[in-house]
Amino acid sequence: MKNRTLGSVFIVAGTTIGAGMLAMPLASAGVRMGITLLLLIGMWALMCYTALLLVEVYQHVPADTGLGSLARRYLGRPGQWLTGFSMLFLMYALTAAYISGAGELLAASFSDWLAIPLSPSTGVLLFTVVAGAIVCIGTTMVDLFNRLLFSAKIVLLLVMLALLMPHVHQANLLSMPLEQGLAFSAIPVIFTSFGFHGSVPSIVSYLNGDIRKLRLVFITGSAIPLVAYLFWQLATLGAIDSATFNHLLANHAGLNGLLQAVRQVVASPHVELAVHLFADLALATSFLGVSLGLFDYLSDMFQRSRKVGGRLQSGLITFLPPLAFALFYPQGFVMALGYAGVALAILALIIPALLVWKSREQTPRQPWRVAGGKPLLALVVACGVGIIAIQALMAAGLLPEVG
Repeated sequence: MKNRTLGSVFIVAGTTIGAGMLAMPLASAGVRMGITLLLLIGMWALMCYTALLLVEVYQHVPADTGLGSLARRYLGRPGQWLTGFSMLFLMYALTAAYISGAGELLAASFSDWLAIPLSPSTGVLLFTVVAGAIVCIGTTMVDLFNRLLFSAKIVLLLVMLALLMPHVHQANLLSMPLEQGLAFSAIPVIFTSFGFHGSVPSIVSYLNGDIRKLRLVFITGSAIPLVAYLFWQLATLGAIDSATFNHLLANHAGLNGLLQAVRQVVASPHVELAVHLFADLALATSFLGVSLGLFDYLSDMFQRSRKVGGRLQSGLITFLPPLAFALFYPQGFVMALGYAGVALAILALIIPALLVWKSREQTPRQPWRVAGGKPLLALVVACGVGIIAIQALMAAGLLPEVG
């Protein structure tokens, strides 16, 4: 565990590459391949840039400062409330979703592999206790487990690509878009696929605010998902013809429909197994990164100590609410996930730009500064507002929903 920088890169990449990546081909099926690639690269650059903006702001505060405290210092109470609401809404919804999904998978695994009957509720409880304990112990323990899981996830991704690439046809990649509105609808899906900003404060603290290391971590850690997404899009969109994707979208077939299409193309059970194992590991690594960010945010907000008692209290307020939703009101967080893009746009785009704007006004001369002045910061805010607007149009039925 000597190289914390490598572990932090894996945390960023592991949090970003989630099970939602498997739905990305459906989101971009109605868009030209060239536009899809531009959206992927553009969203990566935008999210990487705002992560570096947060690093710039952290130069002026202790490394263990939480995002809520940072927002209060530069944006006052309104900024702190907006940050807090967005952070809690997004992270609690994601944590509840991961707990629910992982609990069901754990119960199924016990039944299928060990012949031990386990209810989904028991699986949810078991996963929350074990995975929650890892997060409560600290970032070092999350780093250790995430390295193992992320390495296995990359191996499975390479297996999937190796099986799909021989079936890629140029004609599929050059096919015309199915529906012009899908270009806009794909933006929130691709945008949320690069979301790791809730973990930024935890990583800043883990690396003791070292600017050079943090720059390397966020650039490299976000570039790994970009490369993975590019190859995954090329493999799936190139192997499956547009008529099949058109049928999947028209019938809202979702991930199961995509898996069926992949199975027909490759005609190998190994692909389905690799996809399911990849989804399981993607869910686990995303859970560790998201819940770690939520844990540290709540610990800062409630001023809990770093000792055993304080960490236990932070763990309870981190995991009890999403556990209760996963057990007793699953439809609640499913609805909340539909608006995750709005909270992420505020948290990952608007708040970092405003923080840097204010910090540069208060401290004109800074040891290190991200390139770009006020016009670029204003553009970042405009991008955040634009993504929120697209999400609102989709919710109103004025744009098609995909993914």
